[in-house]
Amino acid sequence: MVGFYLHDLTAFLRFYWGRTLFALAGIVLGIASLVFIVAAIEGSQLKAERIIAMLGSDTILIRSSFGSKISFRRIPMKLTMEQYRQIAAIEGIRSVDYFYVKKVTVAHGGISKSLMVEGETLGTLKNFGYEADWGRFFLPVDYTAFKKVIVIGHDIVDEFFDGKNPVGNLLMIGKIPYRIVGVYKRKGKSPHGTSMDERIMMPVSTYRKFVQPEYRKLFAIVAKVGSGADYELVLADVKRVLNRTVKPEDYFLITPEVIKKFLSMLSASLGIFLGVASFTALFVSGFVLSNIFLINNRIRAWEIGLRRALGATRRQILLRILLEASVIAVTGALLGVVAGFLGVRYILPIIDIPRVYPSISFFIGVFFALIVALVAAWSPAKEAAGMDPMEALRRRL
Repeated sequence: MVGFYLHDLTAFLRFYWGRTLFALAGIVLGIASLVFIVAAIEGSQLKAERIIAMLGSDTILIRSSFGSKISFRRIPMKLTMEQYRQIAAIEGIRSVDYFYVKKVTVAHGGISKSLMVEGETLGTLKNFGYEADWGRFFLPVDYTAFKKVIVIGHDIVDEFFDGKNPVGNLLMIGKIPYRIVGVYKRKGKSPHGTSMDERIMMPVSTYRKFVQPEYRKLFAIVAKVGSGADYELVLADVKRVLNRTVKPEDYFLITPEVIKKFLSMLSASLGIFLGVASFTALFVSGFVLSNIFLINNRIRAWEIGLRRALGATRRQILLRILLEASVIAVTGALLGVVAGFLGVRYILPIIDIPRVYPSISFFIGVFFALIVALVAAWSPAKEAAGMDPMEALRRRL
């Protein structure tokens, strides 16, 4: 009996496939947006955790900013060695490192490209969570002997060495050859969307001697707070040191709290935008669904009258209409979840948010779709259930 009922139901939906498809489209769009919102929020939280884990919860990163003049042609360097020394002297600071940055022409095997070259102190790579994939990182002797050695990222390996292990090979930086001693594990993209695997690092002493000997200002300072120290007090002392010597707009601080706030704002903005889109799609689909069933009542009046004449109760007619709406809703929710997961797979990587496939979104999607469908179909269902059988049958005559 149940099988016959379901067969009759699906046959009806197939017969009115145009209207069914129209109602489905709105539900699919709304549920897909809903799934994408949940995935984007969870992905943002995951990214914040990864960045904090990479930097460490005890890290204070001070970076030169562009100030009031934004220019993408030059790399700002406003921090000084004096600030570095004063920050190193703050009570509670465990270690301090710094690095320089400059864009230099890099060449190998007929390929030439302008890339970011960094001069790092001994602890910088470790403090930023870099790990060697091939070869090694720098040794103290590399600094004291001004060795022309470099560590590179995998994007450079792919571009200049076809993805093969380049350790031991030479890379021309400017007019000087440098030996590759290591390749760090992939880091992905920065919060600004730039690749972190397209960088070249060398000892800061080598950098100052061969790449940028005349420039004394720093691009960034990274400080580690000791385990027994109060992070907030140390952070306040760092701000005091900086504010004594540079304008507030000449630097910015990156702390775990700042990263969390930034990604929370990003996910909130995304959630609001997609939430409005999702609500609008579901509202419109509910409106369309309600109108489709109202129109169906006129078209199916004879059928409903016949069912009533053959003994169907008002309650059975009511449940019949609501069940039809539920089938459309569940089908739309399932398709919407699939569309949402495809969006997670292909769109989230574009905006540099980790892929997350939240299972809870499936239940949320089905729940919301059912609510929308039942609310939309309730009034038409009551109207159909309240039809007088004789009057309904007479409409066919």
